[in-house]
Amino acid sequence: MFKRLIAVLAIVLAGTAPALAKRVALVIGNGAYEHTVPLPNPANDAEQMAAKLRALGFEVVAGQDQTYSDMRRSVMNFAKKAYGAEIAILFYAGHGLQVAGKNHLVPIDATIEDETSLDFETITVDFIMRQMSKDVKVQMVFLDACRDNPLARTLARRMGPSRSGSIGNGLAEIKIEETGGEGSVIAFATSPGDVALDGEGSNSPFTSALIRHIDTPNASIQTVMTRVTGDVYQETEKRQRPWVNASLIGEVFLNKRSVAPSTTVASLGDTATTTSQQPAANVANTTATQSNIAWEREKLIWETAKSSNTVVDYEAYLQAYPNGLFADFARNSIKRLSSANQVASVNPTVSTGTAAGAQGATGVVATLPDPQKAIPGTQVTESALGWNRTARREVQTRLNLAGHDVGRPDGAFGPKTRAGVTAWQTANGIVPTGFFTAAQYALLTAQTATQYSAYQAEVNRKQKAAAASRSTTTRRNNTTTTTRRNNNSGGSMNPAGAAFIGGVVGGIIGGAIGR
Repeated sequence: MFKRLIAVLAIVLAGTAPALAKRVALVIGNGAYEHTVPLPNPANDAEQMAAKLRALGFEVVAGQDQTYSDMRRSVMNFAKKAYGAEIAILFYAGHGLQVAGKNHLVPIDATIEDETSLDFETITVDFIMRQMSKDVKVQMVFLDACRDNPLARTLARRMGPSRSGSIGNGLAEIKIEETGGEGSVIAFATSPGDVALDGEGSNSPFTSALIRHIDTPNASIQTVMTRVTGDVYQETEKRQRPWVNASLIGEVFLNKRSVAPSTTVASLGDTATTTSQQPAANVANTTATQSNIAWEREKLIWETAKSSNTVVDYEAYLQAYPNGLFADFARNSIKRLSSANQVASVNPTVSTGTAAGAQGATGVVATLPDPQKAIPGTQVTESALGWNRTARREVQTRLNLAGHDVGRPDGAFGPKTRAGVTAWQTANGIVPTGFFTAAQYALLTAQTATQYSAYQAEVNRKQKAAAASRSTTTRRNNTTTTTRRNNNSGGSMNPAGAAFIGGVVGGIIGGAIGR
């Protein structure tokens, strides 16, 4: 009891987020889409944003790669917790689309075959915001969902030329409605109607900047978003500018910290000696810089542990950050790996003559267990890895790169994939069971590291080229449409002629969107 009291006092004295203020957040990242182009960053975006918000005192309802049912359940849990909150936050990363001025968030199992799908396969931002308006003082919405979405083009083709004009690029502007609280903040990764970039790192440019600044001590959310906008604008070479719509009656701080009172010396005229004091702005900037450095250091260690996916490295992270932002994730990962009785990596301490001799002979300490001595793979050991559909696609791609054809990566491990796993195990002297263990997956990853990096670079290049081509086509068709309208502006036209021209123009627009 005494230790718990001391811990509480330490938190208060450190000036962290007030414990009495009820703060709730809904954080969702969808990337493993089953019927459209998968996105590499949203799961990472959601994981790191959830960790940041928990450190700021938020009760977080979090989800990654969620189906429609999963998302409905998460929103319901969030709605119950958000009632009467001081601050409620929605953060979403993934595919989204705007239809008739409404923004729809897309679960990973959505097909969007027709207009009916919008009501039964997507969740509107308006619906979630209604749940945030029930006796909540401040609402904040961060949407990193302005990506290029092929599902929108599919829907446009199904709707036909007369109604497809209601589908726009990116997201539609959200107007702030009075809810009786202290105001709202709505932020998009880019301007309404524009398409945001995915970026080349583990996070999108918008989320990366938001994570970097959101916990800056004594910075209001208005200041935070100004810094986020500047970072994204510069990092994308002025191609993407976040959009922020704020209506607050005062400054809102997510990381308010007390500042020690300064000591001043009364002036004694020309003979007085004054104490030189560092400007408050410089102190704030120094504190923010130190906070960012500490965050980047912790994130680097966490990413290293997560990429190796070993008990040893997760424990190393916990030893360095026992109360870190990712501590819960690390403990869960250790439980998952331990339940399968697997250690994916071995880092022996060189203390005996045998170990020293081995290191001297090779120059390095082995970081992978001998596959021939590893426990044979079973359905249990593979399930313990916790792969989602995106991870399974990666495994299939690596098997193809290793020379064992499993067909087009689709995230489903059927007979052809199992045969490929068996062939790879046989080629590496491993008991051929068709199922992976953590150690075997680590070996496959090491074997295909160079090829997979080249593969990812080529995929990114093709995606950028396709996006540029679509952008050029859209501008060209818009120019053509404008020219035809100008040519038809003179003279009168009977109703039949107008209807005919309208059909032609509608067909052109529909075809452009369809492409």
